[in-house]
Amino acid sequence: MIDLTDIDKDLENGNMGGIAQYVYFGYHKDVANWPAIPAAPASLEVGAALTGNLTMKSQKRMFSLYLTDDSGEFTIEPVGEKDSKSFVMHLKLFHPGLQKKILGFMNATCNENMAFIVPDNNGQLFVMGDAIRPATFENSPDGAGTGKTTADKRGLSFEFTYKCKKLYAYEGTVPLTAAI
Repeated sequence: MIDLTDIDKDLENGNMGGIAQYVYFGYHKDVANWPAIPAAPASLEVGAALTGNLTMKSQKRMFSLYLTDDSGEFTIEPVGEKDSKSFVMHLKLFHPGLQKKILGFMNATCNENMAFIVPDNNGQLFVMGDAIRPATFENSPDGAGTGKTTADKRGLSFEFTYKCKKLYAYEGTVPLTAAI
């Protein structure tokens, strides 16, 4: 059992809302090792941090995805009945334009199992995916297309979700170089 402790206001690293302008993604099947959940945490902080790095299989890596500033949101939704609580992480973002590369991303991810690393604006990282469950595409919450008027947003919006038992911060690295 985790030892409880007082929790004071701690905004040492800031408390800016939103997520960074890049998130990182890869296919769930290309992950070689997932960071470990705490086995027998003795404190609240240890009980909320994954240990180790997310690593990719040989010749595989994660990729970056640009999102329009202030269009991305990472939310955590508690779900379930009493004594059966879990969480759903939601990653929503908007990518400007309808170039072939982003259309191809939509095609490649709309029915695939994915993994994401999401940095917030305070430098905290969150992993969406684990050995059992992937992140999956849900919908386009802010629409997709050209917009109706010349002042409308042109591009694609995405929402990915990941269902998990517990909430953890990720303190590892983002594997942007192909594994050997």
